Amino acid sequence: MIQKIDRYILTFYSTSGAIAVEKFCKENNIPGRLLPVPREISASCGLCWAVPVKDREKIRQVEDEFAEDIEGKWQLKL
Repeated sequence: MIQKIDRYILTFYSTSGAIAVEKFCKENNIPGRLLPVPREISASCGLCWAVPVKDREKIRQVEDEFAEDIEGKWQLKL
């Protein structure tokens, strides 16, 4: 059985914004991964960037760099 953990999620206005965040995070060794947007959330784009809540502080740089691309910020158990 897969155990759900609390995750901090960023949703985006566009797929290109989500892909840009993924590329930025990989280049800068920032944790996280792209996931389909959970059903509990509605978003313009079908992708979100998710990190365990314990790593939330590590993506502050992402939030600043991509503020115009980020549609919402969430915390969910996934």
